Amino acid sequence: MTRRRALLQSTAALALAAPWVVRASPAYKSEYRVSLASPPGTVWHQGTEQFASLVQERTQGRIRMKVYPGSSLLQGQQDRELAALRQGVIDVLVGTTLTWSGTVKDFALFHMPFLMPSNKAVDAVLASDALRQDFYAIMRRSGIEPLASAEYGAFHLINSKRRVVQPEDLRGLKIRTVSTPMQQELMTEFGANPTTMSFAEAQPALATGAVDGLTLTGEQFLAIKLYTLGQKHVTKWNAHNELLHIAVSGVVWKTWSEADQKIARQAAQDAAADMNAKLRRFQAQENDALKAVGVDVVEPTPEQLAHWQQAAQRIRARWKDIINPGLADKVEQVVSQAMRS
Repeated sequence: MTRRRALLQSTAALALAAPWVVRASPAYKSEYRVSLASPPGTVWHQGTEQFASLVQERTQGRIRMKVYPGSSLLQGQQDRELAALRQGVIDVLVGTTLTWSGTVKDFALFHMPFLMPSNKAVDAVLASDALRQDFYAIMRRSGIEPLASAEYGAFHLINSKRRVVQPEDLRGLKIRTVSTPMQQELMTEFGANPTTMSFAEAQPALATGAVDGLTLTGEQFLAIKLYTLGQKHVTKWNAHNELLHIAVSGVVWKTWSEADQKIARQAAQDAAADMNAKLRRFQAQENDALKAVGVDVVEPTPEQLAHWQQAAQRIRARWKDIINPGLADKVEQVVSQAMRS
């Protein structure tokens, strides 16, 4: 009887000492806040919701996430997301690191003009050590744990005024940019008038004509219905094809058990793969979808694209030196090898 009582007592003590055996640790939050700049309806938003759902399902509710689209936790100020994550206001980020490059200069790397001009280039970078080892190490040093990356999609030049075929056609147009000097300098180089604002501010500005256009993917353009705001000229100039990253606060990450970390990482990879597949399916019929809503689609010739690249060369070289020349060299090598294969 004494031995049985001792066994029961030791079992109870073990359960108290290791509560993760049967339930989440007390360090777990009742709900984790996920921020993304995109409004609902996009592949980006759908993938974020899928990630949150998979994590909750596979952890049997130990990790519950609530998604806040449109950077709504920050009143739409997407450039404040990384700072808010460090302050504990946000737990999980799903977005492009360009948005956070005001805090960490290296994060502007994948927005260097004409760095990844094709799907083949994007796929090579997604599979590369330059991303998964070098760039992820920078993310970790910045306080975030990267779980997976996906293709964001090619940014198109979109405006309400006229066809844009060559850089000179941008002269005088008021183009919305995010708060990164590289993007502002590029638009200035082309003769446009860059106007910095959040995406939440951009839609009313487009509606009133305060700005003439912006850069955005075709998928997002249609999902948000920007053609209803007079945006009718789309130029597929291939200057930017960003990456999306699913990342967790480093502080939060350390509170999760190793098993739950593994579950969250796999859920992120599954959601990222699904986002890539959806985006590629859209790209296959993108031109038809744009033309169906009355949009004029401009696809520059190889010679015209070379003109765009030459016009952007000074800005690219300058920002390569500022951002991280060593890592930029590695990414350029990955892209060069992919384009030759």
